[in-house]
Amino acid sequence: MKPEASGQRKLRILLVDDDVATRSLLGSFLNQQGHQVVSAENGAEGLDAFLSGAAFDLFIIDVTMPVMDGLTLCAELKRRLETWVPIMMISANAEENDQVKGLDIGADYYLAKPISFPLLKAELAASQRIAGLYSDLQEKTDALERYYNRNRADNDLARELLDRIFQGDGKQQVDAQYMVTPAGEFSGDMIVTLRTPSQRHYSLVADATGHGLPAALTLMPAAETFYRLARDGYSLGAIARELNARLRTSLPRGRFVAATLIMVEPYSRRLEIWNGGNPPAWLFDDHRRELIRRFPSCHPALGVLPDEDFDPGLAACVYDPNHALLACTDGIVETESPTGEMFGVTGFEAVVTCPERDQDITLAVNQALDRFSGGTDARDDRTILVLPLIGFESGELTYQPEISIGNDAMTDGAMMQSRSREGWYFSVGVRGQTLKDAELSPMVNQMLTHIGLTGRSADRAHVCITELINNAIDHGVLGLDSALKNSPEGFDEYFSERRRRLEALRHGGVFIRANMDQLQGHYLLTMSISDTGSGFESEHYHKAASDSQPSGRGLRLVGELADSFSYSDGGATAEFQIILDARPGKGWPESTRPPGSGPVTHFETE
Repeated sequence: MKPEASGQRKLRILLVDDDVATRSLLGSFLNQQGHQVVSAENGAEGLDAFLSGAAFDLFIIDVTMPVMDGLTLCAELKRRLETWVPIMMISANAEENDQVKGLDIGADYYLAKPISFPLLKAELAASQRIAGLYSDLQEKTDALERYYNRNRADNDLARELLDRIFQGDGKQQVDAQYMVTPAGEFSGDMIVTLRTPSQRHYSLVADATGHGLPAALTLMPAAETFYRLARDGYSLGAIARELNARLRTSLPRGRFVAATLIMVEPYSRRLEIWNGGNPPAWLFDDHRRELIRRFPSCHPALGVLPDEDFDPGLAACVYDPNHALLACTDGIVETESPTGEMFGVTGFEAVVTCPERDQDITLAVNQALDRFSGGTDARDDRTILVLPLIGFESGELTYQPEISIGNDAMTDGAMMQSRSREGWYFSVGVRGQTLKDAELSPMVNQMLTHIGLTGRSADRAHVCITELINNAIDHGVLGLDSALKNSPEGFDEYFSERRRRLEALRHGGVFIRANMDQLQGHYLLTMSISDTGSGFESEHYHKAASDSQPSGRGLRLVGELADSFSYSDGGATAEFQIILDARPGKGWPESTRPPGSGPVTHFETE
C-alpha cells in the first residue's frame, strides 16, 4: 500500500489491543498510510498513554482485553476528554447488541474482526476530514479568542478614558441621585455634575445618537467642553452655544447629542434649564408627591443648528429648597411593553407622584420599567438624574474672618493704610451690545485664577464677583426691577424682559477694577464694580440686607463673605475687600489673555 498524498492531514493514533498479531497488522497498515501510531496492550496501558499528556486525533480500541476492557476505556476517555476526539471500537463479536452498547458508551465507529482494510481506510479518511475541520475550527476559535482579548483590553482602556473624562477631577461634583443603565457594554448617555468656585451647581444630562462605544465617543467633546466652561462659571446659554458649535464641527453627519443643561444658584435659589431634544425636566415636591413645573424641550439637539440659528434661551424660576429636579433621557419614556406600548412621560410621572411609593425615585422608576417591559433587555440606554435641591442649601458659604485687622486701618468700610507697593491691579470694561455676549464673571474669575488666587479666598471672591456683576448688568445697566423675582410668575417675566432689554441695548456698560496690596503683613484683594446706571438710594442695600425675599439674597451673601462691602456713586459702584488666606502667585505672563467677547481689558503690574 502507498502512503496518502502529503496534502492529507496525518493523524496521531492510539491503538489499544491485547492481540499481538492484530496490533502489529493494524500498526503496519496505519504507518503505511503516513500516520503516527502509539500502541498499548490493554485498557490500563491505553489510559496511561492518554494521561501522559500526549494529544491524539483518533483512538482505535479492542472491546475485549484483560486488566481494563475497551468499553471501560472508552467511557474513561469520554469522561476525561476536554475536546471531541473520535473513538473506533473493534471486536470479533459482530452482534448488533454489542455494537449498540459500544456506541451508547461513546464510541463513534464500530469495526468487526477480521478487519476490512478498505473500510478502515474509508473510516480513516473520514477521521482525517473531521480532524481537519476541527483543527480549522480550533484555529478560528483561538483567533477569535485573541481578538476578543485584544478587544476587551481596548474596551477596558476606552472605558477608563471615558470614565476619567466624564467624571472630571472628582472634587467638585454635586450630590445627586442618578441611574445610568446602558443597553450595551458602553452607554451613549452621560451625566456630568460639578460645583464651581462661585458656588453655582451645573449638571448635564446628555444622550448621543446611537448606542455603544461609537455613541460614548460622541460624548467626549461634549464632556470636555461642558467641564471647561461650567468650571469657569459661564452662563448656561453660553455653555449651550459653545457645546452646539463644538459638536457641529467635530461630529460626523447625522450624529448629534440631545441634552438637558441645568444651573442651580443656591444663594439666590435660581434654577435655569436649557433643554434640547430630551424629555421634559421636572421640578418636583417629593414630600407632597406633586409636580411643580415641567421644562419641556424647546430646542433641537446639540450639533444640529449652525451658530447663527442657535437659540440659547433658557427656562428659569425660583425654587424652594424642599423641591427636587428630575431629568432623564428618552430611553426611559420610550421603553416598550411586549405589546409595543410606550412607557411615556405619563408613565414616568405616574411613578414619581405615586402616593404609595416608598423607594427612591431612581429605584422605583427602574423597577417600573422592568415590569412594564416584561423583563426584556433594554433597547436604548436609560438615564435618570435626581437633584435634591435641599442638598445645595449648605452653610459652606458663611464666613467668619480668621485674620483680624485693627479698626484704625478701616475708614468707611475701606481698608486704607499701611499698603505696600508690591502687588497687581487690572481693569476690565464692557460697553454696549458687547454686554449681550460677554461672559464678564468667568473672565474676571479666570484672571484671578491666572494671577494665583486659590483656595477659600478664591471661592469667596468668585461668589462676590458673580453676584455684583449680575447686579450691575441687570439693575444698573438694564434697569430691571429685582422685586419681580419674588414670585414664580414674576421670575419668568423678569428673564423675558432681561432678554428683550439686552437685545435692544446700545449704550451703557460695566467696569471692573481689581488690585491686591499688602496691609499689616497680610494680602488684601480689593474689587470695585461700576455701571453706567442711575444707581439707587442707600436704603436699597440695607433693605436687601434684611429682606427675606429672593431678590435680596445675593447682596446679603456678599455682605457675609467679604471683609468689607460698600456702595458709592449713588449706588452705581460696589466695592468689596477680602483678606487673603495666603499670598497669591505674583505677576501674570504677558502671553496669557483671558477669553471674552471683545471687552476692553487693561492690566498693569505695580
